[in-house]
Amino acid sequence: MRKEQQMESVTKRRFTTQEIDRIVRAAFGCGCRSAEELSEGWANSAYVLELQDGRSAVLKAAAESEEGRMRCERGLMRTEVEVMKRVKSLGTVPLPEIYVYDDSKSLVPCEYFLMEKLTGNSYDKIREELPKNERDTIDRELGGYFRQIHTLTGTQFGYYLPSGVSSSAWDQSFIALMQDVMQDGKDAGLQLPMSYDDLQKQLELHRDALLEVRTPRLLHWDSWAGNVFVKNGHVEGLIDFERALWADPLMEYGFGKFGYSEAFEQGYREADARIQHDFNAADLANRGEAESLPEGSTRSQDIRRAIYPLYLDLVMRVECYYRGFGDEHTAWAQQNLQEGWERFLNLTKPDFLS
Repeated sequence: MRKEQQMESVTKRRFTTQEIDRIVRAAFGCGCRSAEELSEGWANSAYVLELQDGRSAVLKAAAESEEGRMRCERGLMRTEVEVMKRVKSLGTVPLPEIYVYDDSKSLVPCEYFLMEKLTGNSYDKIREELPKNERDTIDRELGGYFRQIHTLTGTQFGYYLPSGVSSSAWDQSFIALMQDVMQDGKDAGLQLPMSYDDLQKQLELHRDALLEVRTPRLLHWDSWAGNVFVKNGHVEGLIDFERALWADPLMEYGFGKFGYSEAFEQGYREADARIQHDFNAADLANRGEAESLPEGSTRSQDIRRAIYPLYLDLVMRVECYYRGFGDEHTAWAQQNLQEGWERFLNLTKPDFLS
């Protein structure tokens, strides 16, 4: 999904040795032997910690302030912690354990949490080195795990934490999500490959397809291979739930233009069938959890699968300004948005959908 490189971002807070030691002593009752910053993160800073008693942990910290952040980047750390605990409660999706979450800003002037250190590899780093049958196994497992996550339903669509885009109607909420990013682009004075008016017109043109989505479901959304850890040919755990949404499951990364493989969708369908089989028809209170996914007609699904990657492309372009990314990545993001816009227009032509 992302252009592979180590990212420097103005939103990352760097910690001193003394600050990390204070955090570790408060959480674990011992000092920190070493701390290595992880460079792959795009918004928050993260460190691998080796404790004096031999244990390991990961420290993840937010910026000191949300001033100057995109609208879709408010409340990221609280979202991540709450969603991980919620998904963990399912008992069917592998996640690292969260040890401590502190938003008091008493030890350091920012929110942070400490979690279990996974021992496998980032799927993004080794995927191309794996044999196809092993990749297919992992992708199929991912499809099943995301179908499990999508059993979690909410009352309104939009960002995980209630906001101005929250709505009981998906068309209203998704268009508002897009408008938030568009407004961030306007505020920054960014010139996009398309006009903001043309983008708004296309959203309105395809509102009917969005209307076929009825149930807000929990999505990871930023579920690219860099946020998947694998070990011994299987998924070890999912991380980075900070951008979680109540949304349409077809917005999940695995269904998008970058995607995983057909094995992902196969795993999703297989898990969906198991959920239908296990569902007790008399349990009407949980009917929304077991409804077959994705919702809507084939035409609606085709349009939605075309439009959702455009949201991701737009976010990746606009965030370059707010994160202070360099010229090389900004040029890549602009070109990616241009290609994404052309792809969207081609996929939603009437003759293509007919």
